[in-house]
Amino acid sequence: MAERLPGPLPPGSRVLHIGLPKTGTSALQASIHAARDELARAGVDYVSKGANPLSAARFAAGAPGHRRPGVGRRWNRLAEDFRTSTARCVLLSSEGFSGATPDRIDAIAEQLGPEVTVVVTLRPVAEILPSSWQQALRRGGAEPLETWLEGVLEPGHPHHEAMRRYAPETILAEWGSRFGEERLVFVCGDKTDRMLNHRVFESLLGIDGVLELQPVLNASPPYAEVEMLRHFNLSHGRGGPDAELWTRVMRQVGRRMGDAPPSGVGQERVRVPRWAAERCNEQARRSIAALEASAATVVGDPTHLLVDPRDHPVEVAAPVEVTMQSAGWFTDIVARLAVDELAARTRQRIQRLEARIARLEQARRPEAVLDGASTQDLLRALGRRARSRLGRRS
Repeated sequence: MAERLPGPLPPGSRVLHIGLPKTGTSALQASIHAARDELARAGVDYVSKGANPLSAARFAAGAPGHRRPGVGRRWNRLAEDFRTSTARCVLLSSEGFSGATPDRIDAIAEQLGPEVTVVVTLRPVAEILPSSWQQALRRGGAEPLETWLEGVLEPGHPHHEAMRRYAPETILAEWGSRFGEERLVFVCGDKTDRMLNHRVFESLLGIDGVLELQPVLNASPPYAEVEMLRHFNLSHGRGGPDAELWTRVMRQVGRRMGDAPPSGVGQERVRVPRWAAERCNEQARRSIAALEASAATVVGDPTHLLVDPRDHPVEVAAPVEVTMQSAGWFTDIVARLAVDELAARTRQRIQRLEARIARLEQARRPEAVLDGASTQDLLRALGRRARSRLGRRS
């Protein structure tokens, strides 16, 4: 049932916002985080400590590379706070949840409790795909835009499977079967109304005028700079013993490219070609039909999930050059972030070595001596020597 704004939820409600990515999530989370104290006075508990508990949410969703024990403990604490809070309304938001497979959705429901209202913010997929391609490049990908799009929009292709979470019919089937379709709220974004998400959440939480727009650095870089990143991946390759290091560095580089671009860069942003926009519209029409046939609450106009193909170029020519300012900035930021990452790894090695030394100290008798030097003194000297050697290697 489509609504302009939903009514307020009853006292004791729990709200889980699962994104989707690039649907205004960062702006909404920044506003909620900034209004944390005022929300608390109104009886709303935003249980995460920061604006977006992304690592914990990705752990809960079973994302590869996010199964570290420390992150798991953070997720368990977050889930317990969400489940046991006595506030009038409890809220948790992260797009990291949207990538959960059905078995992980079951696990999330077990930890959060089944009586949860799940909110999904939507946007036309044709407008999301450029950012998704850039995310793939940050992870070391090197496919040109059109090649990547052909995979994403081709059923059965691995890229296509990864994009299934953007389809409302998939969310209805997987999240709706666990929490109940009637507990799902879909917000169809309107590019002419930047405050729609904010007003929807205010309405659900029973508050008014609390959430205000905050400055958020989350812009997409110009197409030429994105192509520079892709060609770096092509030159560097994806294998080798330092592949993980460069993946981490390039993720940070990609974020910096959008948040703090150098002066003199081009202004052209990445856009999908017309054929891809038309293919996205075919999928969007199936999504609209699924939403209209469901028991979920649909806020806004579902036709906003469609785009006008005439607004998209027939062909997209990749840029072949960048400015000297961009090239210099890119080289500088890659070098700085690589040094920072290596330094962080060196510190971690030192900390692990110090922990081993401490365990050895506890295992030795304090009064033991060798050539007039106590065991404690020898181990301390060993630690200093190890730190010096690690420092030279870095």
